Amino acid sequence: MSEYQRVAFRAIDGPVSKVNLSYMERQSSRAEITPWSFDNEYNYGDFRGNAPEMLRRGYDLHVHYANFGTRSLFIRFPHGLPNAKSAEPYFIKDSLKFIKDKLGPGRILCIDPFYESDELDELWEFDDIIDRLIPLRAEILDGDLRPLYLAHLAMAVDSNHDPEETREGPNPVGLGELSDAQRALCEFYGLDDSLIAAAAEGSPSRPKHDDPRNQHASWIASQSAATKDAWLVELLSDPHSTVKSEILAKFNKGRHAPAWPTVERSRTISELRSAADELEQKADLKAAEKSARERAKRLARMAADPQTFLRETEQLVAERSQQSYRQIGKLLVELREALAGTAQSGLAEKHAQKLKKENPTLRMLAAELRREGLLAK
Repeated sequence: MSEYQRVAFRAIDGPVSKVNLSYMERQSSRAEITPWSFDNEYNYGDFRGNAPEMLRRGYDLHVHYANFGTRSLFIRFPHGLPNAKSAEPYFIKDSLKFIKDKLGPGRILCIDPFYESDELDELWEFDDIIDRLIPLRAEILDGDLRPLYLAHLAMAVDSNHDPEETREGPNPVGLGELSDAQRALCEFYGLDDSLIAAAAEGSPSRPKHDDPRNQHASWIASQSAATKDAWLVELLSDPHSTVKSEILAKFNKGRHAPAWPTVERSRTISELRSAADELEQKADLKAAEKSARERAKRLARMAADPQTFLRETEQLVAERSQQSYRQIGKLLVELREALAGTAQSGLAEKHAQKLKKENPTLRMLAAELRREGLLAK
């Protein structure tokens, strides 16, 4: 397997300033760089830029992916988390960290689990994943603890943690109804549906939150006219203005997001895995029972009206393709089963012989019918 890496940064609240953009350009001579994004890919070598400093200077989200196991996600919060105390149970030393900015009030959420190169499937839709991950920042700022729980879970199930000793953090309500950004986080870290379903089992629905636009409107109304006029002038006069990010930083600093309810289960990861396996087995059994019921109904329809299905095989012959011949074989096998023990037993084999006789040059059709035991070998 050849080495492949992608490094990406995104600005969310506003563009990187001209002064800081020159710093970004010094971090890589090969990257595609704009005030809103920084992208580079490597087949050889590594990114040697200063990711935390790039976040401090204007980008808000950083993703590093490598097909040999690296899957890092960094998110910067200019004024920390709204409910920092609620977030504390999800942090894991050396894996899920909240790094304080030494030069300001900001903090960086670092999600950096350890995986062996063959533990997770390769990620093919990297750009799509990045776009889908961006809303996580706003969700966390809104007090939603589900992204932190999922990040914690990604750490807890990695190769560095013993599943018998590592325990899951508090279960935030609403795990059964994840947002698209949260599903993207699960996909990025290979958290399967059964594991999330086990974590969500018995969890209440998520709390209703006020529309963010209402919160913004209320806060804007509290600002002085002179302040708002100054913001508008800067926005209109400078297309690269960072005033939007400054406004949002001020808004987030002064807001008080409501506490997100949680349920304390404190299961080990091994126990959570066992619960996930049990749910998966139940789901497989349910799917198998449903499939059996549907097949029984189909066989009953075949027994009641075999001619309809025989005509279908003749239509498929006209398509002249390997796939259509396989469909013919499967249809006749089902018909043989449906008519077994009835007065029309043997009709499927007779029809197979008829198809062969009418289409002597279609060797692939004859081979498929023989393979299904409908013609003598």
